[in-house]
Amino acid sequence: MNSPKRDNKNLLRISEKTKNKGIITHFWIKYRKELIAGAIAVLVAILVMIITSSRGTVQNDTFTAPDKTVGIPVKIYSAGGIYLEYPASWNVTTDRVNGTTMEIVIQDPSSANNPDSTQLAAFTVLKVQKEPYQTLEQGKDRFIQSLIISGANIAPTNTTNKTVAGINATETIYTGNSPKYEEIRLKLIYFEENNIIYIMAFLTGGTDLQNQAPYFDMILNSFKLQ
Repeated sequence: MNSPKRDNKNLLRISEKTKNKGIITHFWIKYRKELIAGAIAVLVAILVMIITSSRGTVQNDTFTAPDKTVGIPVKIYSAGGIYLEYPASWNVTTDRVNGTTMEIVIQDPSSANNPDSTQLAAFTVLKVQKEPYQTLEQGKDRFIQSLIISGANIAPTNTTNKTVAGINATETIYTGNSPKYEEIRLKLIYFEENNIIYIMAFLTGGTDLQNQAPYFDMILNSFKLQ
C-alpha cells in the first residue's frame, strides 16, 4: 500500500507533466499560426507588389497569347512535395520551401523582366499546414482578404468544383482592378490533402485570363503531389 507522501509526489509529477504538455501545446499552436500567417503575408506582399507597383514612364509591351496548336517548351519545378511543368520562357521569381510551408511565384517574361509592363501573367502556389479547427474555406478567405486589404479591389464572379491531381478542389474566379492595372483577373484553385492547404492562383493584369489559358492549363494539368 502506497504511503500518502508517495501518492502526493506521484500526483505532483503527473500534474507537472500535464501542465508542461499544455504549455508546449499552447506555444506550438501559437507558433504555427505565426508561421502560417507569415507565409500568407510573404506571398501576398509579393503579389501586391506585382499588381500595384509602377515606376517611371509606363512602357507598352507586346504580350502575345500562345498558339494552342503549337507545342510550348516547358521547364520542370519539383520541390517541397510538388511537381509541375511551366512555360520555358517564364521565370521563377519566388521560391521558398520550409518544411510543410512553401511559396512559389512564376511570372511571364514581360512582367518579370520589366516592372513597368502594362500586362501581367503569373502563377503562384501557397502550401501551409492547416491550423486546428480551421476550415479550407477559412484558409482561402484569409488569403483573399489579405490581398484586398493590401490594395487589390477584387470580388468573386463564379465558383465551381473540379479535380486537381485526383483531388477534389474548388475553383473561384475573381475580377477587379488595382492601382496599376485597370483590370485584374484571378483564378483561385484550392484544396486540402493530409491536413495541408494548397492554394493555386492564376493571375492576369491588363490582359484577359482566357488569353493565357494554354499556359495556365499546362501548369494545372501537370500539377502533382509527390
